[in-house]
Amino acid sequence: MSRRRAIRAAGLGAALLVPALLGAAALVSRSGALGGAAPSGGAGDPAAPSAGDAHDPATPAAPPPPLEVEFAGCGAVLAGPACALPDDRAIRLWIKAPEGARVAVEAGATPIPLDGAPIQGGLLIRVPVPDGAAAVSVTAERNGGRAVVRLPLLPPLAAPALTQAEALRRQGRLDEAASALGGLASGQDPTLKALAIGKLARVDLARGRIPEAIARFEASIRAHRAAGRLSDEFLDRFALAYTLLYNGRRFAEARAALDPLEPLEASHPEGRALTPYYAALLSFEAGDLRAALRQLDASAAAAERLGLRDHRCHVLQKRAEGLQILGRPLEAQALLREVEASLPAGSPPCEQAALQNNLGWGALQVAWASASPGAPLADAEAALEAALALYGGPCPRPAERANALTNLALAKLAAGQTARARALLDEARRTDASPDPGVAMYWLDIEGRLALASGDAAGALRRYERLARLAEASALSEGRYRAALGRGRALEGLRQPDRALAAYEAAEALRGELSLLAPLGEGRGAFLGRLEEGARRAVDLLLQRDPGRALAAARRSRALALAALRWVDRIASLDGEARARWEAALSAYRRERAALDEEGRDDWRLSSDELEAARAAREARGRSIRARFDEALLLVRRGEPAAAELAEAPLVAEGELMLAFHPIREGWAGFAVTRDGVAAHRLPALDLAAPAATLAARLLAPFEAPLRAAGRLRVSAYGELERIDVHALPWDGAPLVARMPVVYGLDLPGGAARGAGGAGAARGALVVADPQRDLPAARREADAVAEALEGQGRAVERLSGGLATHAAVAFALEQPGIALFHYAGHGFFGGIDGWDSGLPLAGGGQLAVSDILALRRAPAQVVLSGCDTARTGAAPGARGLGLGLAQAFLIAGAGSVIAATRPVDDALAERMMVALVAAGQEDPGAQLREATLAALRATPSSDWASFRALVP
Repeated sequence: MSRRRAIRAAGLGAALLVPALLGAAALVSRSGALGGAAPSGGAGDPAAPSAGDAHDPATPAAPPPPLEVEFAGCGAVLAGPACALPDDRAIRLWIKAPEGARVAVEAGATPIPLDGAPIQGGLLIRVPVPDGAAAVSVTAERNGGRAVVRLPLLPPLAAPALTQAEALRRQGRLDEAASALGGLASGQDPTLKALAIGKLARVDLARGRIPEAIARFEASIRAHRAAGRLSDEFLDRFALAYTLLYNGRRFAEARAALDPLEPLEASHPEGRALTPYYAALLSFEAGDLRAALRQLDASAAAAERLGLRDHRCHVLQKRAEGLQILGRPLEAQALLREVEASLPAGSPPCEQAALQNNLGWGALQVAWASASPGAPLADAEAALEAALALYGGPCPRPAERANALTNLALAKLAAGQTARARALLDEARRTDASPDPGVAMYWLDIEGRLALASGDAAGALRRYERLARLAEASALSEGRYRAALGRGRALEGLRQPDRALAAYEAAEALRGELSLLAPLGEGRGAFLGRLEEGARRAVDLLLQRDPGRALAAARRSRALALAALRWVDRIASLDGEARARWEAALSAYRRERAALDEEGRDDWRLSSDELEAARAAREARGRSIRARFDEALLLVRRGEPAAAELAEAPLVAEGELMLAFHPIREGWAGFAVTRDGVAAHRLPALDLAAPAATLAARLLAPFEAPLRAAGRLRVSAYGELERIDVHALPWDGAPLVARMPVVYGLDLPGGAARGAGGAGAARGALVVADPQRDLPAARREADAVAEALEGQGRAVERLSGGLATHAAVAFALEQPGIALFHYAGHGFFGGIDGWDSGLPLAGGGQLAVSDILALRRAPAQVVLSGCDTARTGAAPGARGLGLGLAQAFLIAGAGSVIAATRPVDDALAERMMVALVAAGQEDPGAQLREATLAALRATPSSDWASFRALVP
């Protein structure tokens, strides 16, 4: 039996359902009530039984079956809830009843066929409502029990004057619309008055009168609440939150606009589906991408249940944007393709154009990240050509067309079609006379790359130096990064390697800032995986000239990648006061950033002297913006190493060899580090599917001499190389681990010292066994481990089965006397970069990556005897680093972790872990080596290589 957590076939859908179903509690009927409506069979109901029909107390009625009903498509939802019908008198119901239940739907007295789409364990149906129907009812019967959900109906709102005013607003005839709405807003009808005030707020928005719009939304919300119009309160609160968020980044006020909706959600399922989307927008702008993606998942799931196709498309596109920021272009493209497939043929042209532009940009990112960019480049070109056809015809938007032209120029440049790229760039400039500074930045970058392609390195250098001035004047971090990278390439072309290296090192210094800005929505084109180019080029240049400096550059690159992964999740864990300070600092930063962007729209037109004058005039503003940014980052970067600490030489013990790898322009740089110094080799590109002997020849053979002299090996891999079991590669006719202990290092700054100091005088051990009570071998393993540890004089705390709750385990882990944590049970890997991985605990809890990183202290030694506990997100072609459970413990302060990179057999894990503790070794590499050799002797065909020893 595997120690991977069991996942049902419908596990994904179930996971997505959880947030929505919690909010749907008031719609889950056992007695026949829906959102507070009077239950069928109650007082006043024609079907209520008379006194003579009462049940005999000795024969209680059968319990009603569970019945969940959600509704959507109403013209409006009123308190109760009640559904005011739309003009076409048709609504939608999502119904979920237990297997074997007989379900019937009626609109008034008219039976409704159960013809619909099965979705998330329920059925989505369309209900046409006949004239005279006062309610829609859903009945479920099973085993003599009966449950009824009843939704009262109201006629459509007849308001021709309001309809006409809204049509004028949508046509852009704002003065006429405002005049018509003003009359309604001053009338006596409370419903029309509330609706008119909300539409006047939207007129104010269109005119750019933000304070007036906010005041009117607040008034309309109060009026909707007084009139009991739930759906209109939802819509105006969404509009208010959006206005506050994107006009001043007023985070706290935007959140306050959404908070009062929570108690109303049970009566308005459609509003409940939309609320997480607007919460996700807030999370995005606050940099909390993890929360944003979870909220978008909840909104997409609810939208699917209710048939909200257009909203679900918006949600998926926003989620794709988040995945692009996090460096997951393939996953983002899959979502965008899903949106494309679901758009109806008659969708608005501008909506289609925006989607095609997004598809083109996403395909371009896939191409940039791919070793074989031909197919994604073709996809990018096709999508961008489609977008341009729409922007040049039924959707005439010059700024968006210029953006699409710029993206297509980048695609043509990547395909080597320089003449076409130049023509597209010229057309983009003619199309938009005042581009966004970010677009103007790409124009200069394209010019520089065109110059490099034509052999004009000097011309490229001039353009990149101009880009640097433009980016400095506008405080554009991505522009500064691109300028430094371009200057390095140009200087290499001019055969000035020392200046080129300085430029690449400057790009690396900017990489740290840009990788932090990316989750805040800035530098979105430069997602984290692509920020390696400066490091690759710097390491490449230094490889033969100065191996020590090349290694330092590679280690800084690795440390920055780890820091970028760590800080994003810290936002979600900020407490209330710290979160408020973070959002206040970020809000001030964004306001000043937006103002500077607006000022810099025409900077690209300026001469060099004029641009320098503009830069000098804005210098103080730029310093203020950076100060705001630094103030915000202080809250999430506590405890990160200083730049000088990143440059320290790695600490290797006597007799230890460290093999480190980092990508370069083509292939890999390999480093052998001993007490005597650093040796470096240029290694070819690797096929991870190659036979083990081939991989050994590529990775180990160049370092034969130091390997033969070493008594212990530490491997510091990167990207896709993390997937290679170096300890299992053949060496002298046996696996390398038979020759020496092998450990895998994260190469954390100060890691060796932290690991050594973590043990202190503590000797206690925490043993957690089989929290889900379905792994007999895990229980036997834990018993054997605990007995062995007690035999060594250690105090052992055992938490087995139902005792191993989240609260108990988290509390015990932080106790100062605990030096060893041994977990025997299930493990699972999940989420982007492994951030949703966890150790399942009793009572449905789990110890997640975020829980581990939040520990105040971590045990010095950790053993995670479960599936995927050392797995990261490193996939074929992956760049950068990923985190998993084992890596999280190391970052939290553990000195060593023994864990598995993939699923492990229950019996194998038991044998290896019992041998591990019996080895009696202090060094984790030596411990695991003894256990591995024992497994090799006993069952050579087993997957003994799945376990690794990891160190900081």
